[in-house]
Amino acid sequence: MLQEQRHEMIESFLKQQKAVKASELATLLDVSIDTIRRDLEVLENKGNVKRVHGGAVLIQNTDNVVNKLFNEREVKNLEKKQEVASLAIELIEEGQAIALNGGTTTIEIAKALVDKFKRLTIITNDLRILSILGANKHFNIILTGGFFNPEEYTLYGKQCEEILSNFNIDIAFITVNALSLEQGLTDFRMHEIGVIQTIMSRTKHKVVVADSSKFETSAYINICPLKDIDLIVTDSSLSSNMVEEYSKQDIRILSPH
Repeated sequence: MLQEQRHEMIESFLKQQKAVKASELATLLDVSIDTIRRDLEVLENKGNVKRVHGGAVLIQNTDNVVNKLFNEREVKNLEKKQEVASLAIELIEEGQAIALNGGTTTIEIAKALVDKFKRLTIITNDLRILSILGANKHFNIILTGGFFNPEEYTLYGKQCEEILSNFNIDIAFITVNALSLEQGLTDFRMHEIGVIQTIMSRTKHKVVVADSSKFETSAYINICPLKDIDLIVTDSSLSSNMVEEYSKQDIRILSPH
């Protein structure tokens, strides 16, 4: 892995977790502790991070900029996420059991569900989704237990996964940070990985919901290869060439073309 790629991954992790141990980065990136220490020194000299004993923390001013940029991207892609949500809910039948993991696209799906359906059982680890779904008094809503992630407003951990493993789910809508033919589904949200994998293990129909900007990108934590999912739902901006390339690999894509 090139040094520049490692630096991007380290910064991505810090934007999410705010602090990280050097040993943890060495394991994630499969390099030596000495390599990580040199990487952190370079990033500190750039003013992006601050080294501390055993690792590094994100500089607060940088964090504010990152949050601002994230919010801008979220607004920019909102229309695409809404388009994905409108298409995804067409796959649902009244009375089914549905799982939604934490994410901005599944939040849009939750909003769409409230207006269209009356009888659904919905399982989620996202407190924002819980709040949205509460507007429909007919829904049977199940919130997992677990540790609270204040950055994502989600629950995670062994207890969360154990609760999820008790259910038989008809269809799961899974949102991730990135997907590609080579790397499959990937994410930088370390706490969300086990949640996603548990949901997939308990679900009949596994549907990834991803706007077109996430295609052929990758994050540093692997979730699963694309062959392990049943369908990808995306927006109309995905090129026909991209759809064709995925089709050649027997990966099904549903978009409003």
